[in-house]
Amino acid sequence: MPVPSKRSAAFYAAYFSVLGVVLPYLGPYLQHRDVTAVGIGLVTAAFSLSKLAYAPVLGTAVDRGFWMRGMLTLHVGVSLVVAFALRSLGDDPWSLGIAFFLVGLGYGTVLPLVEATILERLSQRTYGWLRVWGSIGFVVAASVAGPVIAPDIVTRFPIVLTVALAVLLLACVPLERATRPTSGSRRERLPAVVWCLLALLTLHQVAHGPYYAFFSIHLEENGYTSLTVGGMWSLGVAAELVAFVASPWLHRWLGLRRLLGLSLLLSPGRWLLLALPLSTGTLIIAQLGHALTYALAHLAGIQLVQANVPVGATRYAQALYSGLGFGLGIVVGTACAGPLYQRVGGGGSFLVAAIFAAGLFVAWVPLGGRLLQERSPERDAPAN
Repeated sequence: MPVPSKRSAAFYAAYFSVLGVVLPYLGPYLQHRDVTAVGIGLVTAAFSLSKLAYAPVLGTAVDRGFWMRGMLTLHVGVSLVVAFALRSLGDDPWSLGIAFFLVGLGYGTVLPLVEATILERLSQRTYGWLRVWGSIGFVVAASVAGPVIAPDIVTRFPIVLTVALAVLLLACVPLERATRPTSGSRRERLPAVVWCLLALLTLHQVAHGPYYAFFSIHLEENGYTSLTVGGMWSLGVAAELVAFVASPWLHRWLGLRRLLGLSLLLSPGRWLLLALPLSTGTLIIAQLGHALTYALAHLAGIQLVQANVPVGATRYAQALYSGLGFGLGIVVGTACAGPLYQRVGGGGSFLVAAIFAAGLFVAWVPLGGRLLQERSPERDAPAN
């Protein structure tokens, strides 16, 4: 069954609106609950850990034909219930960590299932246009959530998160049939070059650890208001949105391999800007750089993975991409960011990220030429 583009756009908008609540405001929420810097890093990591622990297993089963009624809505429903229960939890980091692990378990599972189906049925150059709606959802959620949450973040953050998850649940309902595979396939091995690419993309997310866990706190400690924090997050995603809109032209001009290489080349500069003494000008430039460090890397990375995997392994590969890059990568990055931030502060943490990111570009150079850039017709067809 074809994936309706309007419903897919609504799904992307709803899915990333949840991140528009979590990424800017989870750190300050935990800080207001007296969680230490190390604890903030670990709780933030727990939110992404489930993508690695569960999503690839489910992706493999779905590739082989497993499906159950309400697969998508059931998983989001788990996240919604736990998010609603956050207000009754104490300030113990372990309880909060388990809660956000469960929120991430349901929330993070649905994206690779939907996205693998979309990538099977769309040409590579149209993916960016559809993914734009995720950026729009993030910007709207981050901009609206800031003023709503600011007066009482401890009480209002769980409510706003629950509302965002409820919208996502509604967006998943019409995609249940379209996402279901028509039949199972035999399990295919992933080529070594795909594992190398996944490793590189995972490490690229590790370098984002200080940004995901402490960017908001870093700004607040330097005198910026909650409204400015939300605005800076929104600016970054607005830049990401522009990159996705321009993706067909960028794809034709540079190709996927050069796009990913460009992202890896320029990423150290963004983190270096955040390591310097903060000013409005450097913050704006750094956040505009989100188009390079995230949007181009994701745009090229997800499609290079799809182009280089065999038929019958697409959901497994996309679950690995999500689980390793946005699961393990963020887990390691944010978990390491906690003690790093506690020891050297925000500037030192972003300097370490810049040095680490520079090493990743060096590692990319021999890998890039080994990757296929375009999918074969067999990979473009739906898996049987």
